[in-house]
Amino acid sequence: QKLLAYIQQHGHGSWRALPSKAGLQRCGKSCRLRWSNYLRPDIKRGKFSLQVEQTIIQLHAFLGNRWSAIATHLPKRTDNEIKNYWNTHLKKRLTKMGIDPMTHKPKIHH
Repeated sequence: QKLLAYIQQHGHGSWRALPSKAGLQRCGKSCRLRWSNYLRPDIKRGKFSLQVEQTIIQLHAFLGNRWSAIATHLPKRTDNEIKNYWNTHLKKRLTKMGIDPMTHKPKIHH
């Protein structure tokens, strides 16, 4: 609440100075990540559409685990949210389909 209230009133300039000015017991990096991943008003929440899932899979095949680069193609979704969705849903789905989630090629069983 303090972080959100401070940023709404003063904006987010210096993340290093913000915690002491806002009366918070956390470091600047922690404040920045909390804002970027959870508190920003333009973040899209909720389920990923099938189209977005396919986009993530295609971009991952091309870019690998470069979540920030992938996030630039998915407006309002954070790199952290995309990474977590990949690790908890998409990677497992590809594995169940017999596809190696790192190479995006069929797994060969010996």
